[in-house]
Amino acid sequence: MTTEHQPPRDAARPQQSDLPRETEVERARAELVSALQEFEDKINFPKRIRRMWDEEPAKVYSAIGVVGAAIGGAVTLIVALRRRH
Repeated sequence: MTTEHQPPRDAARPQQSDLPRETEVERARAELVSALQEFEDKINFPKRIRRMWDEEPAKVYSAIGVVGAAIGGAVTLIVALRRRH
């Protein structure tokens, strides 16, 4: 067993950046905020619908029409099948 004094591991590593530590932390926070906002935009369905409504209302009306037609077709099919029996 030796009792040699070893320098801390961090002392041997070169600096990753010349930026002050606070600037690196601020940049990392900004990147994290940006990534979280992007993630929220992707998973927040009501927010996506509102944005689509503001930017392209014709697409929203088209989607509403398609959904309405699909529901109407399904109801018509069910009623027709029940009348046969």
